[in-house]
Amino acid sequence: MNKTEFLQGLQSALSGNVPPETVRENLRYYSDYIRSEVQKGRSERDVMEELGDPRLIARTIMDATPGAGEGMFEEYRSFIPFGSAGTADGGYAGDGTGSEESQGQQGNIFTGNSSVHYYDLNKWYWKLGAVLVAILVVTLIITIVGGILSILIPILPIIFLVMLVMWFVKGR
Repeated sequence: MNKTEFLQGLQSALSGNVPPETVRENLRYYSDYIRSEVQKGRSERDVMEELGDPRLIARTIMDATPGAGEGMFEEYRSFIPFGSAGTADGGYAGDGTGSEESQGQQGNIFTGNSSVHYYDLNKWYWKLGAVLVAILVVTLIITIVGGILSILIPILPIIFLVMLVMWFVKGR
């Protein structure tokens, strides 16, 4: 795994699960960390082995971020792949202000200012809400059927007597 793959994996794992500002800060931190370690003489491969799986790092970040993992944050898309035009060191160039948009023509950029909202409906409170709505619908149906029957039951003997009289009249 190289620096680009690591940062893209981290961005992918965090995007939509934590606030965009948290994604931006962590991408900048790990980009700077990798660059500084390589400048100290370490190989990029050694640094990547030390850091490990970006999904594991993302899980740790999500565990430390209030409200993370609930799918209520916007997707983050302000990362320029490393080695693309637009950055001197081929690194992170996003500041989250949307100024990256002008660089989109020059280098491969994931467009910023995305308005995609993701809601994870697989959480316990969404399931509880669905159960409550189902109970409400069943209760409503039972109430309507009960109301109709409460009107019909008192007049059923009268309807039965009328039908019985009509049967006797037709039979003669």
